[in-house]
Amino acid sequence: MGKKTKKHIRVDGQLLQMNKGFRDLKAKQREKIIGWIYEEYKKYVTENEKIPDVYGDIEIVDAVLDKIKVANIWIPDYEINDYYMRKKSNLQKRLDNEKQVKFKSYVSFYKSIVDQDRSSIVICNLEHEIIYMNPAAINNYAKRGGEKLVGRSLLECHSPESRDKIYHILEWFKRNESHNIVYTYHNEKQNKDVYMVALRDQGQLIGYYEKHEYRNKELMKPYDFHD
Repeated sequence: MGKKTKKHIRVDGQLLQMNKGFRDLKAKQREKIIGWIYEEYKKYVTENEKIPDVYGDIEIVDAVLDKIKVANIWIPDYEINDYYMRKKSNLQKRLDNEKQVKFKSYVSFYKSIVDQDRSSIVICNLEHEIIYMNPAAINNYAKRGGEKLVGRSLLECHSPESRDKIYHILEWFKRNESHNIVYTYHNEKQNKDVYMVALRDQGQLIGYYEKHEYRNKELMKPYDFHD
C-alpha cells in the first residue's frame, strides 16, 4: 500500500489533518487518551452498575472528546469513537481484572479476622466437607485429628440425630436469602451459645459454619499489652 495522502483544512488559523488516525498521534497523546477512555468507562460502570449500552457508549466518548479538546489535541471525533468500540471488550476485561486483584488484596484481611477469633470456626461447603479450620478450631479439636479433619465430612463428627438437624437447617438456608442464622444449643459446661450460620456469595448459598458465643466474663485487663 502507498503512503497515506494527508488531507488538511484550515480552522481558526490552524492547519488540521482531516484524515488523521489515532496511530498518527504522538505517543504521549495516545497514552493520555487511552487513560481518559478507561477512566470514563470505569466511572460509567461503577456509577450505573452495568456495561455501557449504546447511550452509555455515547456518554463515555463525549466525555473523552471534551478532555481531548481541553488538552488541545486534534483528532477527528470518529477516530476516538472507532478506537473505543474496538477496545470496549478489553476495557471490561481490564476492569474485571482490576476488581479481582482488589478483592484478592482483601482476602488476607478476611482470613486474619477468622484466624484471630478465639472461638473455633469450622467452615463447610454444601457437601458438608470441611474446607477450613481456624487455629482455635485446630487446637480445640486436636484429639479428633485437628488439621487432618480438613477435607473430611463434618457429618462424620455428628450423631444421626445431629446430622438430621444439619440437613434440616441447610434446607431452611436454601429456601430464602434472609434465612442466615439458627440458634442450635447452649453449652452449659463452656457457658456458650452455639449457632449455625449461612455463608453466601451475592445471595447464593455456598456453605455454612458453626458460631460459638461465650458468655464468660472477660478476664483480660483493659488495654493490657503484656509488655
